Amino acid sequence: MAIDREHKKRLFALASLPVLVVVAVLINAARNIDDYRHRIEADISKSDAALDYAGATWSLSQIRLIGDGRDTEVRFPGEMRLIIVRLSATAIEQIGEGWGQCEVGLVDGTGRRWLPLDVVLSHDISRDLAPADEPLDGCGITSLNPPAPGATTIVEEKFVVPESAVASLSLRLSVGPLRPAAIAFPLGLDHS
Repeated sequence: MAIDREHKKRLFALASLPVLVVVAVLINAARNIDDYRHRIEADISKSDAALDYAGATWSLSQIRLIGDGRDTEVRFPGEMRLIIVRLSATAIEQIGEGWGQCEVGLVDGTGRRWLPLDVVLSHDISRDLAPADEPLDGCGITSLNPPAPGATTIVEEKFVVPESAVASLSLRLSVGPLRPAAIAFPLGLDHS
């Protein structure tokens, strides 16, 4: 009798294993879908001027195209170009943690996306271009200490892109709490 009970327990444990695997797969799939849903930027507001987003009024304050010899004497090989974008953000309300998971990218007319250079490389480039100036922080670092209401901060991001994409690029910005909403500014650069 005790052997029969032990056999039933083992059989039940073995039979429940496929059910547990299916439940685990479904839970992971739901998490992945939720994560994907919070990463996409589907509701994009576009403007050449300022846009209100995430408790601040955002606008492009400076765009530089480096690598073709026009902005600086620096020439990059082939089609490689460096784009430096500065955004101005004036807080219109208390932001707090509202800029968490701040993401900035460049998107061309075909949907290709370029992410900014990492912080260390970005600061090194800033020091090379303007040794006397303190490097400006990108969106991720600025999100840790956003401006107070009424104050303005400058966010600087650097991107390496192919010259063929320059004419159709727009800058896209989004923050985690507001995704899928995002804002976009066409850069309006002429690569010729």
